[in-house]
Amino acid sequence: MMIKNNFRKIFFIFIILFVFLMLFFSFLNLDLTFGNKNYPNISEFKTGGETLFDSLNLLLDKRVAVITNQTGILPDGQHLVKALTEKNINIVRIFTPEHGFFSDDGYQENLFGIPVISLYDKQKNIKDEYLNDIDVLIYDIQDLGVRFYTYTSTLYLTMKDAKKNGIQFIICDRPAMHNLNYVSGFLLEPDFSSFVGMIPTPVCYGMTTGELGNYLKSVLQGNGNIMNLKIMKMQGYNRTTDFKNLNIKWVNPSPNIRNLESARLYPALCFLEGTNISEGRGTEFPFTLFGSPFCNSDLLLNELSKYSLSGVDFQKTEFTPVKDKSGYVPKYCNEKCYGIKITLTNFQEYKPMETAIAILLSLKNLEKNFKWINNNFIDKLAGTNKLRIMINNNESYNYILKSWQSDVENFKNKINKFLLY
Repeated sequence: MMIKNNFRKIFFIFIILFVFLMLFFSFLNLDLTFGNKNYPNISEFKTGGETLFDSLNLLLDKRVAVITNQTGILPDGQHLVKALTEKNINIVRIFTPEHGFFSDDGYQENLFGIPVISLYDKQKNIKDEYLNDIDVLIYDIQDLGVRFYTYTSTLYLTMKDAKKNGIQFIICDRPAMHNLNYVSGFLLEPDFSSFVGMIPTPVCYGMTTGELGNYLKSVLQGNGNIMNLKIMKMQGYNRTTDFKNLNIKWVNPSPNIRNLESARLYPALCFLEGTNISEGRGTEFPFTLFGSPFCNSDLLLNELSKYSLSGVDFQKTEFTPVKDKSGYVPKYCNEKCYGIKITLTNFQEYKPMETAIAILLSLKNLEKNFKWINNNFIDKLAGTNKLRIMINNNESYNYILKSWQSDVENFKNKINKFLLY
């Protein structure tokens, strides 16, 4: 009897201790979920750049070129190019996208003792003369999951170059900063194709770089050489993995994407580049706020509240854009602007296209000085003139959102077979 009572006491103490520990770790916001595919073991996570080192036989005795910028780093902060050279891989050339290797609009000619060629010139693809002595092209650049971020165009064009020249193309996959389960926006219409919109996808395409490469391979198939594409998949990753939980060192993928929040808000606020409204360039918080000298913050805040947008919070703000180090002169340089600051409150609920349309409609309805600029640059961003025409015609928010739904559903069905995670 005494033994049984002691056992009960020990069991009771164990239960109390277990509950206490669960509450303690919950308080610390530690993840105690095991074996759930939605919560991969972060300690097992590897980027595609890391998994490439498990397949170095692909590069042995090969002449290699790398398409990259400063985002092509390994977990220890070392750049992929440097790490490969230390393994005696023959890196012949480095190609850099828009903004250069250091994402600061500076364009170097040599790094790690290797020649650097910019692909942000009159000719955006790789000249044949730079591929004559190349056997393998490696692509390792962080993207933002939105068509008008020009690294998608660089990926498409360089894949095209590799196919044309019969060169193997290796993509080192990277974790998405965007929500992989969100696909939205107008499909690109060929008449509006440009370097800020070249891939045949909706605005937000819901794929990692490797998955996008898989899809683009199918687009490029046809006459000519067969595309020799190899994707270095990530490990310990799935479609719900949040970038912020991966302990990846932050480096700016471009000059005005300075933190994860700006990377995630960029797809919504970049549409303002096609208007006379500042998107925050020239401030400490680009692509997280917007406004102009003629905006009324109170009216804008009230108008935006009517859309009941999920995952974002709007607050009134004032800011004064200034010229940056590169010499770029932003809209309303040295003028006080009034507008809205956006904060992400729930990344999974946040919808960039819905947010963008609400902002554009609010500005058009409230600000008599609002206008489209740069020869309707908005059409290149949207991939169509439909958005501009619908806003000019005072079409409703829901009408605009519904206008692309059928195309998006068809696209989602089309890309299922190209998804890796």
